[in-house]
Amino acid sequence: MITIKSIAATFKKKISMKWKSLIFTAFVFLLSSTVFSQSVETVSASRKANLKNQLDYRYKGGFYSLEKKFNNMVTYPDFARMNCIMGIVVLSLVVDCEGVPREIKMKTALGYGTNEELTNFFTATQGEWNKCTDDKYTRFEIPIQFFIEGTETNREDALFICEGEMPGHTCNDDNYYLKKVNNSLEKGNGKRALKHINILLLRDPYNLTYQEMKKQALALENE
Repeated sequence: MITIKSIAATFKKKISMKWKSLIFTAFVFLLSSTVFSQSVETVSASRKANLKNQLDYRYKGGFYSLEKKFNNMVTYPDFARMNCIMGIVVLSLVVDCEGVPREIKMKTALGYGTNEELTNFFTATQGEWNKCTDDKYTRFEIPIQFFIEGTETNREDALFICEGEMPGHTCNDDNYYLKKVNNSLEKGNGKRALKHINILLLRDPYNLTYQEMKKQALALENE
């Protein structure tokens, strides 16, 4: 015989199972997100450690001597700072086994005077490199960040950081552009999404999530 009590018990059991399922799903999502975050952090730490070891071998005085020279010599171009231009320049560089820096290129470039600032810096290091006998120690890919104080952005990936004072106005955080991207993607506006994704990728070029978002935006634009 079906009673109100038995119906209530069945309903309670279903609700309990539903909550258990939701809690389990949330736990799995949280765990996977944590693992992904740790994986990204590990890759970043490994990349920087390898670069430091290479610079310790090639640059006279090692990585920290080059970092000190960078901090003393590189300044934030006012034109870039006033326009809130910030991000990570991935700079490729060849220092031949005779110790001569050449082939200085920006794989990701910010412009606004930052390219010239970095080119001048590495050109000025001529004569400060140890000689080598193996070409595998001649190529470098160095992430260098131009960061404006008080702005929320990723600061984990850069090997060198040039920090500038905040201009007379507040610069937008990464979350500002991320919200713009998500809104544009939801509305199917790939062109508008790309505009903001490209800003995020300049700030965080190794970010796999941003790279996937760019693919989505390009797909929308080509529809």
